[in-house]
Amino acid sequence: MSFARARARKAKKDRKDNISRAEKREQRASQGVRNAYVYQMAYDHAVRQTALENLSAVFLYAMHEKYQFGAGRLARLRGKMQSEFDAIIAKNVSVEEISEYLTNEIGLYCGEGTPNDKSRQRLIEFKAVKEMSAAFLMALLDEFGYKKKRLGDAYMHCADLSVRLDEKKITYDEIREKIKEVFRKGNRA
Repeated sequence: MSFARARARKAKKDRKDNISRAEKREQRASQGVRNAYVYQMAYDHAVRQTALENLSAVFLYAMHEKYQFGAGRLARLRGKMQSEFDAIIAKNVSVEEISEYLTNEIGLYCGEGTPNDKSRQRLIEFKAVKEMSAAFLMALLDEFGYKKKRLGDAYMHCADLSVRLDEKKITYDEIREKIKEVFRKGNRA
C-alpha cells in the first residue's frame, strides 16, 4: 500500500507542478500584454504631444509671418486656440460640427481628408491636425473676427509653411525658436 500511496502522492504533486507552471506561463504572458499596452499608450501619447506642439508652433509662426502678429496677439491666439481645443477634447463641440459651421456659415471649405499612410502613428497625427486646425480657425474667427478671405489666407499660409517643412527648407525646431524669439522680444518691450 505504501508504494501505491507514494505513487499517488507523486502523481498529485506532478499535476500540481504542471498546473503551477502553466499558471506562471499565463501570468507572464498576461504581464507581457499589459506591458505592451502601457508602452503603446505612452508611445501614442508622445506622438500626439509632439504633433500638437509642432502644429501649434506652425500656426503661431504662420500668423507672425503673414500678419506680423507680435507677442501680445500670439499669446491671445494661443490662449483662444487652447480654449477651443479644450472644448473639442471635452466633446462640447466636434471637429465635424466646426467644419460644417465654417463651410455653411462662413463659406470656407475645410476638407475632411484621410491620410495616405494608414499607420497608427500617421492616424494619430492626422487626428491632431484636424483638431488643431479646427481650434486655430475658430480662434481666429472668435478672437480676431477673421472672415472667409482672411481665414482662407491664413490657412493657406499654414499649408505653404507645411510644404516648406516637407521640402526641408525650414524645420520645426527653427519655427519653435523663432516663436520663442518673438515672445522674448515682446517681454522685453
